[in-house]
Amino acid sequence: MSFGEHQAMTGVLTIELRDSQGALVDQRRVHNLITRGGKKLLANLLMGKVDALPNAWTIAVGTGSTQAQMADVALAIPVDGADARVDVIAPDDTSVVWATVTATLPERKQGEVQPLTEAGIRIKTKAGVEGILFNRVIFAPVNRGPNMQMTLSWEITF
Repeated sequence: MSFGEHQAMTGVLTIELRDSQGALVDQRRVHNLITRGGKKLLANLLMGKVDALPNAWTIAVGTGSTQAQMADVALAIPVDGADARVDVIAPDDTSVVWATVTATLPERKQGEVQPLTEAGIRIKTKAGVEGILFNRVIFAPVNRGPNMQMTLSWEITF
């Protein structure tokens, strides 16, 4: 008999696109890839090897279409992003802990429809340092047009 616990980390992105009246226009759920940089950041935090705690979380979006890879350090073609709110949920009655990282991109006031196809979480650990790409996902185009609000919410399960 084996006594042990296998820990896996997964991430699922929910994308919601709403019109100027708040009506839901499109909703998607897609699984993402946790990058090597994201896994290394978590391991370093656990071992006390990071000199500063993550202090800025951003969800970035882009128009790239190359498959997500473990070695990715940036989106292929970043075009926008927004500061994110992070919440940790740890119910007492389960061994699962999850975090949600949520950001709402501002409405585009003018211009063409923006066909977004990739997203990722960037984490900064100290001021003036380029953020670490924690994860990356590509998806079928989500057409963000003028007067559309896009909310991206990542659920990361530990």
